[in-house]
Amino acid sequence: MGRLISIASGKGGTGKTTTTANLSIALGKMGYKVLAIDADLTMANLSLVMGIDDAETTIHDVLAGTAQINDAIYATSYDNVYLVPAAVDWEHVIRADPRRLPGTIKPLKPHYDFIIIDCPAGLQMDAMNAMMSGEEVILVTNPEISCITDTMKVGIVLKKAGLAVLGFVLNRYGRSDNDIPPDVAEEVMEVPLLVVVPEDPKVREATLEGVPVVEYAPDSDGAKAFYELAETVVRIAGFKARVMG
Repeated sequence: MGRLISIASGKGGTGKTTTTANLSIALGKMGYKVLAIDADLTMANLSLVMGIDDAETTIHDVLAGTAQINDAIYATSYDNVYLVPAAVDWEHVIRADPRRLPGTIKPLKPHYDFIIIDCPAGLQMDAMNAMMSGEEVILVTNPEISCITDTMKVGIVLKKAGLAVLGFVLNRYGRSDNDIPPDVAEEVMEVPLLVVVPEDPKVREATLEGVPVVEYAPDSDGAKAFYELAETVVRIAGFKARVMG
């Protein structure tokens, strides 16, 4: 039975999409069948990062009731990795009903080892529906106190809602001398620190090239951190949900 993991944050721009793409591809390289879903219905960046930006049918069509979810699943150029892309035009956004996300995504669970859901930031309705489509959640934050506290609040709400919070990714660490250290961040977040992803120019280069860093520069510090995250997720995902269930 597959694992449904939402990637969430309290603020935009923390690296949720980067985390979703790299985690999905790292898991695929490890031999797992992975479905990445772009559930950020207004930004739709995952499709671009994963190389499918001209899809005829998207998650928006499914949520508008004009297509079936299987029509919106595409094989990517990465081993074992599939993608449900999102549309990038406002007409699709207006027609899509985010309340249909959980009922659309959860039935896919038996068909994949991992379903990784790229969620909008914050706690608005579209974000909550995307996050609640998962059974487990990984929080993504940057090492700034406002970002950490906002993401901590999202974690608290999701725990109360019944999701298993696997822990958090401290992304872009080392960018500034004022960065909150990992041990302090973990104390504030009150959930396990899964990995520290360092500030790495290769991650930025990869983004500009439209290729996730685990493929673009697999020996870079950023890629190694995402592989470490994938190994940790394989070890703990599912188990924690069963314990909490």
